[in-house]
Amino acid sequence: MANYLNRLGFIDSINARIPCSPIHCKYSPGILAQLLVLVPFIPSHHRIALFSISRVYEKMNLELLTGHKTDPLTENEITPDELNDDMFGRFLENLHEYGCKKLFHDFAVTVRTTFSLPASYVLHSDTTSHVLYGEYRSDDENEVPALRVTYGHSKDKRNDLKQIMTGMVTDGDGLPLFSIPLDGNFSDSVWNEMMISLLHEVYGPEFTKHTYIADSKVVNKKNILRLVQGDFPIPFISRLPQNFHSKLSETMKYKAYEQNKWDYLGTCCAHTPDTHAAVYYASLIPVTVYGFDMYVHVYKTTEKRAKIEKMVAKEHSALTAELEDICKRKFFCEEDAACEMNLFLSSHSHLMIEAELEVVQEVERKRPRGRPGKKPKPLQEIIRWRIEKLGITRKSEKIEHEIEKASTFCLITNVDPAKQSSRETLLLYKGQGHVERQFSILKRPVMAATIFLKKPERIEALMTMIYFGVLLHGILQVISRIELEKEEKPPRWGKERRPLVRPTSDAMLEILEEFKVVWREEEIMIEAKNNEMAKDLSKILRVIRFDPAYM
Repeated sequence: MANYLNRLGFIDSINARIPCSPIHCKYSPGILAQLLVLVPFIPSHHRIALFSISRVYEKMNLELLTGHKTDPLTENEITPDELNDDMFGRFLENLHEYGCKKLFHDFAVTVRTTFSLPASYVLHSDTTSHVLYGEYRSDDENEVPALRVTYGHSKDKRNDLKQIMTGMVTDGDGLPLFSIPLDGNFSDSVWNEMMISLLHEVYGPEFTKHTYIADSKVVNKKNILRLVQGDFPIPFISRLPQNFHSKLSETMKYKAYEQNKWDYLGTCCAHTPDTHAAVYYASLIPVTVYGFDMYVHVYKTTEKRAKIEKMVAKEHSALTAELEDICKRKFFCEEDAACEMNLFLSSHSHLMIEAELEVVQEVERKRPRGRPGKKPKPLQEIIRWRIEKLGITRKSEKIEHEIEKASTFCLITNVDPAKQSSRETLLLYKGQGHVERQFSILKRPVMAATIFLKKPERIEALMTMIYFGVLLHGILQVISRIELEKEEKPPRWGKERRPLVRPTSDAMLEILEEFKVVWREEEIMIEAKNNEMAKDLSKILRVIRFDPAYM
């Protein structure tokens, strides 16, 4: 990862952007930035705070990780014991003053040219939330904070805790292009509005060459018109929300099933699917939205039937348990039993199954109390009523309706189907998984699962540094996949020795953990921890495009 940063000219570029006085700074901003970005790649199972970074690096050769024995700006020798949280804190404040958004984008746009990667004209956009602990009260109530830490819609299901948001735009391979920290209550619809304006500003007329892909929050009148109006309409793809444009989604689904003309799309996987991959069908319906021609692709898939059947089985198990309880009860009159039975059936009418019940009479004959005389009294009859279960039946029509409902969804786009088929549209939209994957990396405990900084400016700057780590994950993944596609036969690397096909960055990092870097008298050597892996070293370094010239 340090090798990749050195190829990007990370240290020198940071030093050129963020001022630092050698008199007041022990180490330059570039050195501190590189060490911050590399922290998440140090093997650890716990969060690393700023004050403990010196301990993390104490047994490491920082010359190898920075490419410098002495700081290129301050000329101080780079040693772990000199690192402290005040130093990093000041750097984060200076970074915020320069502009976090601008800094990240400046580097992100150079990745493809630096590493000779093919161009991508797809833009995936999404947001996520980050939990923070503490009050985060401002000392000055009239002061507008750089980043508002507050309650919002928590995507981590922690509505009891304050949070911030971050938004990210990646290209078609999942390489981040934009990273923007947001207030804790920032909405997705406003995020899309902001990004569409920003992308117009950054790309200008070139924006029309890209396809903007986001979830259903982008689909509202304001955002749609921003995309399609003017001399340079922007191609877009999004999921059609339920309540948009007089419930257009429901209308399109109904029309698709009514005309019953479905194109078989197959498994719709961008790469070789597994044996359990879902099969898709599509129906294309042209529509006019706000005076503009658009297209709704209605999809149905086979993957939801098993899910609905599991729900039916779960309902059956729960209903059976409830029936055991109600069938044990006894009532003094038939009307009470019937009323309870009807109430039970009514309260469970929403299920995909139903119980068949009836009220039955039970007569119990008991001998009168006391010792029997010469003329025994007749047996007493005690009449009670109870609810009896006759069976549980499936509501076939409702089950099929739920399967149909769960299996059917709509994508809306302004791209002519002659240029982009239903299958291509679906595959592009599925690329949203790239953003989710990057968010999952971002939220690991050692990265940004929990932020402990107090100043909003430092939080925003730290998130930017962490996003550089996400960018490095993306670079490693894209490069290794490109290089492995050139192999005639997938290599069997890693602990389980499985064929390596389209590996994640995590898979590649696990393979690299099989090696260690050794420094002996100015000589750098890479050695395998396992002799079996030694023969694969040169090929592994080629696959990840490791360049010794940038050590």
